[in-house]
Amino acid sequence: MTTVVPTSDELSSLSDVLSGSPLASSSTNLDFLTDLPSNALADLLSTPTALTTQSHTLTSSLTALTHTSYPTFLSLHHTSTALLTSLSSFETSLNSLIDSALPTLDDAARIFREKTGPEVIEGRQKARLVLEQHDKLRDLLDVPVLIDTCVRNGLYAEALSLATHASSALSSFEAALNLPAQLADSLQAEIASSLHSMQLILLNTLYEPARKLPAFWKAVQFLRRMKAMPEDELALVFISARIGCLRDTLDGIERDAGIPSDAGRAEEADDVARFLKKCIDVWREGAYDLITQYTTIFLDRSHAGARIAPPADQDASVSSYIIRQTLPSTLLEFLLPTLQSYLERAYPHLAPLATQLAYCSSALARVGMDFRALLSPMILRSVISGFARDVRLGVEYEWSGLLGKHVTSRPKPSTPSTWLIATPNSLPAFKVLALSPSNAPHSPPQVLTAFPPLAKIMNVYIRALNRLRMLAPVDALSGIVNGAETSLASIGYGLLQYTRDWQGEDAKEIQILRAAGAAYTRVLVPWLRRAIIEGVFSASLEDNQSAAGGTGDSNADGERDLSVIVREWESWLGSTGIS
Repeated sequence: MTTVVPTSDELSSLSDVLSGSPLASSSTNLDFLTDLPSNALADLLSTPTALTTQSHTLTSSLTALTHTSYPTFLSLHHTSTALLTSLSSFETSLNSLIDSALPTLDDAARIFREKTGPEVIEGRQKARLVLEQHDKLRDLLDVPVLIDTCVRNGLYAEALSLATHASSALSSFEAALNLPAQLADSLQAEIASSLHSMQLILLNTLYEPARKLPAFWKAVQFLRRMKAMPEDELALVFISARIGCLRDTLDGIERDAGIPSDAGRAEEADDVARFLKKCIDVWREGAYDLITQYTTIFLDRSHAGARIAPPADQDASVSSYIIRQTLPSTLLEFLLPTLQSYLERAYPHLAPLATQLAYCSSALARVGMDFRALLSPMILRSVISGFARDVRLGVEYEWSGLLGKHVTSRPKPSTPSTWLIATPNSLPAFKVLALSPSNAPHSPPQVLTAFPPLAKIMNVYIRALNRLRMLAPVDALSGIVNGAETSLASIGYGLLQYTRDWQGEDAKEIQILRAAGAAYTRVLVPWLRRAIIEGVFSASLEDNQSAAGGTGDSNADGERDLSVIVREWESWLGSTGIS
């Protein structure tokens, strides 16, 4: 019998044979079936027994485990059941979320995005931009406070720099951040208010009397940088402010001086002289400072580039020319009226005042304001009127007192021997009652000492001439002579009237009247003329008489009155037998 040996292709593995069996459903079984053919026969024979033994062992172990861990199994069962229920509920909720909630949310988000999305995005962008520029915005909002602080502390350059920085920063922020108009306008208004306060402080600086050129220069330069006003208006403001300070200072000096309006007291001349001296010094310093300050600040060519151009319809050169032409006359209006009012009352202290005025005029002449021509007539009038008042008051005091005591206050005038002569026995001879040509002009005639009233009048004129010698302008000669002869004519008229009214028949009394009349006409009158013309003015008596007669001077009223009185006296003396 022939044995058929199968080939390798015809042989099949045990796993292939059992592939359709439930035993091949597990990978572990397949691995076991795959390894089974390779085992030895003894192993194969012992395998069922070993498997049975392991099955019993596992069954026993499981039985023991079931008895010992049944709570765990129960808990595991309940937990598994709950987990399956939760998973089922979760699946239901998730399906509901996916099927209904998410589409609804998507629709709501789409509608929200379509309606409010651009505004929200824009707001977020603005918020982000503001957050990024937070430090710069905070610095910008602090600028008005910083400007106020700088202005209060006098840091004007820093204040202007901050204002310029704020303006440029606002412009850039308005373009980049689109700042609200109210915020920008509010910042601009606060900055403008601070700069306005600074402008007022700078303008008030021009009105402070104690300030000098550096402070004014600084204030004007800042006003120019601020472009507060055109250059010509700024110059007018400066001049007005300084003139106002000068006027207030001079008014204060006059108010503090307390000079009464009435004239005639000897003490008043000292007070008026001190007042005028202080007034002239203050005016000279103020006027000189004003002119130099105006010239330095507004007319100096080296600073012309820093000026602000005037408006197109104005000519800066014309405005400057008008200011230069009117400024001297405006300044002189504060001095000349005061001199016209008080200079005459300062006599006899005119000499130091004239020297002071000459120095004042010379000082201002260096800056183009020479007013010496206006002072000469004023000083001339003051000397003439002061001398005339001095003589008039002295004569009124002496002569009016004598007449009141011996003539006007009595029902019957006193006899000549009681008041016109020192002693009746000392009556000088008529031949000596004449002024000797050799008598010095400055030496009073001794013969007048025999007549006390005439001696007192002569002392009045001597005191007046001594005061006149301190300041005797050449052009004042005619006025001085006229004033002296006017008062002398009033004395002669009063004495002549007393002589004519005397009713006595005593020859001795009539002789005293003759001697007094001769002493008046032939001694006192000629001597006074010589004392003034030759003694004080060192002029020639003959030349003065010819000049006065040829010009017909209006100041010759006193000379005419005196000539009339002298002729009447000579006529009366001639009628009594004295030639």
